[in-house]
Amino acid sequence: MTVAAEAKSDWRRATGTAWARGLPWLVPLLVAVIGLLTVDVPVGAILRYLAYFGLAIVVPGVLILRALWRSTGNWAEDIGLGGAVGGTLQLIGWGLFTALGRQSWLIVWPALVIVAFAAVPGLRHHWRIAEPRPLPLLWTWGLVIGAVLLLGGATFGVMAYHPMPPNGTAYYPDLLYHLSMVNELTRAVPPELPQVAGVRLDYHWFANADMASAVDITKLSPIIVLYRLWLLPTVIVALLVFATLARTVSRAWWTGVLAAAAFAGPQVPLWWDTNVDLSPPLSLLSPSQTLGMVMGAAAAVFLIELLFRGNQPKTLWVLAVAVALVGGGSKPTVLPVLVGAVGLAALFLLIRDRRLPAKFLAAGSLLVASAVGTMLTVAGSTSGSGIQVLAVVKLAAGYGAASGDRTQPGQGGWILPALSSGSVLSIIGALVVFVLVIIAQATAAAGYGLLGPRETRRDPLAWFLLGALIAGWAGYLLVDHPSVSETYFVRTAIPFSIAAIGWIAVVQAKKHRPTPWLVPAALGLGALYAFVLLWGKTKPHGTQFGRIVEVARPLIAVLILTAVLRLAWPLVVKAWPKATGLGGVLALLTILAVPTASVAAQNLHIHGGHQSKTFTSKFWEVHPDEAAAAIWLAHHSRPKDIVAGNAYCRPTGRQQPGCDARGYLISGIAGRRTLIDGWAYTSQAMAKQGAGGARYTKQPSPWPDRVAITEEALYAPNPAVLRQLRHQYGVRWLYADRRDGPVSPRLDRLASLRHRQDQVGIYELTGPP
Repeated sequence: MTVAAEAKSDWRRATGTAWARGLPWLVPLLVAVIGLLTVDVPVGAILRYLAYFGLAIVVPGVLILRALWRSTGNWAEDIGLGGAVGGTLQLIGWGLFTALGRQSWLIVWPALVIVAFAAVPGLRHHWRIAEPRPLPLLWTWGLVIGAVLLLGGATFGVMAYHPMPPNGTAYYPDLLYHLSMVNELTRAVPPELPQVAGVRLDYHWFANADMASAVDITKLSPIIVLYRLWLLPTVIVALLVFATLARTVSRAWWTGVLAAAAFAGPQVPLWWDTNVDLSPPLSLLSPSQTLGMVMGAAAAVFLIELLFRGNQPKTLWVLAVAVALVGGGSKPTVLPVLVGAVGLAALFLLIRDRRLPAKFLAAGSLLVASAVGTMLTVAGSTSGSGIQVLAVVKLAAGYGAASGDRTQPGQGGWILPALSSGSVLSIIGALVVFVLVIIAQATAAAGYGLLGPRETRRDPLAWFLLGALIAGWAGYLLVDHPSVSETYFVRTAIPFSIAAIGWIAVVQAKKHRPTPWLVPAALGLGALYAFVLLWGKTKPHGTQFGRIVEVARPLIAVLILTAVLRLAWPLVVKAWPKATGLGGVLALLTILAVPTASVAAQNLHIHGGHQSKTFTSKFWEVHPDEAAAAIWLAHHSRPKDIVAGNAYCRPTGRQQPGCDARGYLISGIAGRRTLIDGWAYTSQAMAKQGAGGARYTKQPSPWPDRVAITEEALYAPNPAVLRQLRHQYGVRWLYADRRDGPVSPRLDRLASLRHRQDQVGIYELTGPP
């Protein structure tokens, strides 16, 4: 055979392999398209967003990844890490172009990258993988199946449950709040608080800015981007990054499949039963959590390569720090977890070697500086937080019944009130619930198993993972947030725990050859534990001791089941000698299987397999005329116009005092800045958690002057107050909802009625501000 023939043969083999690994990814793409079509997303919007994500995020991200570091050797992992890098790059461009008021030109930013890598000879080689290290086809199919399960659950389950405005009868308030920020972040940098015009937006808004950049480039509605399109490619990037982290830690390809199964498995029941959200740690309702966790895991991959692999280009530091910064700007839990990871690994090396490598000191310093910087700028919504040991237990099922403690989050001192009460029964009740909370978070706790095998216990990389887990659990068990947002600490640590579980399994597999029955056995045991954990009454009653017993029933059942299995294991080994040494692996796989089984079991137990197919709520009801009027206002006003309206309380008609101030009709659905809208999520309101015995959501407005002038303008208008609105506050529009108060008919004479939608009137205040 000639050299030319051999080269041609090699090319054909390489091409065939590439097609074999690329074609399976059409399956999740098809599922995503079908899923989006079922929730009323037009084909044109799907294609436009797909083109945007591919050409503006993935392609530039992969090219920058390879230029500043290298290729992973396969396209799938490159796309995962490249998606994180591309998102970081896009946020930089968004910030620059938005600050200059040139958002419509943002497409130029990724185009410049693509053109540079196509035109500059020294950069062209980054379009291909110079040293291919393809992963097995089983890895590809494992990730493809995980992606299918995840995308189907997201579209057929969660998205189907949440109708897009204005087509629903109620909307989950957090989504409308995020919608208000997406709209604001298409307007200005630095952004203003949409609910209080002129006040700085105090929130970790990078995920919303990521959506805003998509809106700027695709020209799609912020509603369709938030409710339908943004999540799907983001969770696929998440799946790829988590798998990459697991493989990077263990150096075994199949741990990536294990990680994908752990994240995608719990979404399976959503295919046939709609739900309010994805199973943790992924989330539609908290895009900040989803993006922050992706960036944190990607930064961890880069940090592992820098700190533990050696001979890495210095430019990798740029990627690691930049991606970590975006993670911190997306969720305040990300950087503390990364600081914990680097810090504990550094401490281990200092104790073992009596010296601290300079690169650990540099990494720790950069991460701490990043954490401080983001906390001072974009890590808002932490107001009202404090320290209380085990505060997270308060909202666990059965806690109040078992302990007798009825204090709200943010109240009760430094220690969980039940533990400091002096009552033996209260302490026992609180501890029972605490153990159940730990069991519920077993996936995030199982990574501590790295302390077991000698091979991992003596490896500094293991202490990196343990540091992330300790930091995540410390935040979870010590922080006391008004909305119990300390749960995001442990969710952020879950990718590290799953990577640790995979590594432990690899160590055990090297000693004892796994057998195929481990997987079905783990799934069966996981289902058994899931149903056992639901064994108990929904509302315990009777004496406190009786209530404790009722709450403890699942714990007792778990302990009995575990003891029986432990005693039976020697008999299993005797009957099947191949099971020798595999008990630990089976236990780990069972822990990973429990969340999937729990979602299905809970559905059958609570809903009987049936529940409402769409989000409905009298409390969060939005009447058709209210939503339609808000949409009209969005289409007929300018992006920076300010609106004064009376829709800040829900449900409609529930006004101060004590209203739930999570009404985001104007700032959310209309997408406009408001003089005053729902103030519940502002730092000022959250800081008043517990004042007067009320939650922060029902505190009076921190801006009573704005509420007063709004109500005067709508309920007792006069020319002077309308002039004040226009000239002092810059208000151009009035959103007057008769369901929320006695709107005066005099408004029709004093302002220009521009639109009437049943009970809602939209008025324009003319003249210069």
